[in-house]
Amino acid sequence: MPDIDLFAHDLTEWSAALAANDVTAADLTEACLARIARHDSALKVMTTLTAEPARQAAAESDRRRHAGQPLGPLDGIPVALKDNIDLADTPATAGMASRAHLVSAVDAVVTARLRAAGVVILGKVNMHEAALGATNDNPLYGRTYNPHRSTHTPGGSSGGSGAAVAAGFCLAALGTDTLGSIRIPAAYCGVAGIKPTRGLVSPRGVVPLSWTFDHVGPLAPSTRDLGLLLNALAGFDPDCAESVAAPQPLPNYDPGDPKTLAGVRLGRLDGLEGAGIASDVAGAFRQASEVLAGLGAEMVSVRLDGHDYSRLRRAGLIISEVEGAVVHADDLATRPEQFSDQFRAMLTYGASLPATRVVQAQRDIAAAQVRVRKAFGDLDALVMPTALQTAFDFAAAVPDNQADLTAIANLTDRPAVSVPMGFSPEGLPMGLQFLGRPFGEDAILRYARTYELAVGHDMRPKALD
Repeated sequence: MPDIDLFAHDLTEWSAALAANDVTAADLTEACLARIARHDSALKVMTTLTAEPARQAAAESDRRRHAGQPLGPLDGIPVALKDNIDLADTPATAGMASRAHLVSAVDAVVTARLRAAGVVILGKVNMHEAALGATNDNPLYGRTYNPHRSTHTPGGSSGGSGAAVAAGFCLAALGTDTLGSIRIPAAYCGVAGIKPTRGLVSPRGVVPLSWTFDHVGPLAPSTRDLGLLLNALAGFDPDCAESVAAPQPLPNYDPGDPKTLAGVRLGRLDGLEGAGIASDVAGAFRQASEVLAGLGAEMVSVRLDGHDYSRLRRAGLIISEVEGAVVHADDLATRPEQFSDQFRAMLTYGASLPATRVVQAQRDIAAAQVRVRKAFGDLDALVMPTALQTAFDFAAAVPDNQADLTAIANLTDRPAVSVPMGFSPEGLPMGLQFLGRPFGEDAILRYARTYELAVGHDMRPKALD
């Protein structure tokens, strides 16, 4: 096998290398497996490694390409799945001890769509228990550690997905996002991640937490990679209640390599001091706003007057706890000892809430949707930090405001993409978030890609060789 530096290219460039026969799918797969063998004992990312099926899929991809019949730009690309996404004949735990005995009979819709695109699936990665939490401290599989700092969280609940991409274990990973669980790990781990518009990507075959707010989306080294993946994942699923028939035809989500934001009006979310933004993140956000203006964007100061970030994030959490209590009711009743104390308490709380409290949460969310719609006006996107802080030590208290900015997209059914915003003075990644119009993924990916090209942040983890 040739000596491959997986960090030398993003997924899109590796796709081009495959098409040019400069590398094989088998080469890329073995390089990823070698990274896993070298570093996973320390990072604890993988929950199920399907090495032999991956090698077989890579060999099939190489045979197709040799015959001049590749399935598309993702054919031969190694990808990992979050542990709550069904992969046939593998454990279907969703990071829960109560589900450790279950094995998926069939693929989730997103898994099947990746297979149809020729993707090589390496296995499944760790997550926060049942996707309800943002540290990835999992009672069944243990903690997943941030590749940039061995004592720190990668974020959650898709922390294993963010860590896998950042560590070079795969060229992309799928995650799920209920209040920020794709974008927080993307920000903390220094990769790109997108939460699509609700219903654009089918969640059928994903263990639910909240039918109202769950989304499936990809994480990858660059925003143009996200576009290639979204091209394969997006599309109406008539057998899924949460799937939405998006305006047709669907756009090509690959943003290309745009060089200017001329003619684009971006709303810069201001007034975040009251939300508890860390000084290093605030400074990076000011610099990012200047970069966007320098690229030709018209930057408009936006304040969400009357928006209580913590109250709205809590309203989303209430709905998630209530719906999660329904999802896991049988297991909670028959094997409560297999739930962590914290998760069991959250589900019990959700099950005990009076209808008046649930309705109040729904009305709070409805009011937030109106505020965001008015703030948008004729803007093309809102820009804000992804998280108000950087990744933190597992020994530290979990910040209450961790998902205050990411939750906005879930509560308002809008797409949002997180792109690396460089490193803090302490060497920890930060994320910049673009919040778009419903089904405007192609636009926000283009804006994020323009920024990404302009700044050229090298987010390779310096803690790994």
